[in-house]
Amino acid sequence: MEFSIGGIFGLYGGMIFGILGWWFGRKKAKKNRGLDEVHDHIWQKAKSYSWYLTLAAIYIFFSLIVFGIKLSTAMVLAVLLFVHLGSWAIIGLILTINMYSPIPFKPSYVKLGISINVASLLIFTIISIITNNWLFLLFSILPSMMGIFTALTVNRKDSK
Repeated sequence: MEFSIGGIFGLYGGMIFGILGWWFGRKKAKKNRGLDEVHDHIWQKAKSYSWYLTLAAIYIFFSLIVFGIKLSTAMVLAVLLFVHLGSWAIIGLILTINMYSPIPFKPSYVKLGISINVASLLIFTIISIITNNWLFLLFSILPSMMGIFTALTVNRKDSK
């Protein structure tokens, strides 16, 4: 049995910092009267959309198992957690900005940006699983950033 001190710090340190960030963010939002029905609606909607993406990831993992690819439980759970929390955060951010922005995002750009994110993460995750080298996931950062910027693009003609 291996023991990784870095893994312990990363696992529990990430959880502690995440909880502290969530708590301080809610405390600051409460001071600024940001915790209202609109906030609750946006983040509940974002959570429901993230479950759809998590379901898609689960089906992809089941498909990989059917094709005979060996998957470790820890890796699958980590990717599922990343997909769920990451999509929840990105979709919540897009919905929040779109709700409070004077010029809403174009739905076609948002769909294209999300599609770029999902496609890049799926492709590089599958490559990582097949090659058994998780470093291929680092190559998905640039396309994912391009997808986020594409989703957050506002039509210049409408902004004037």
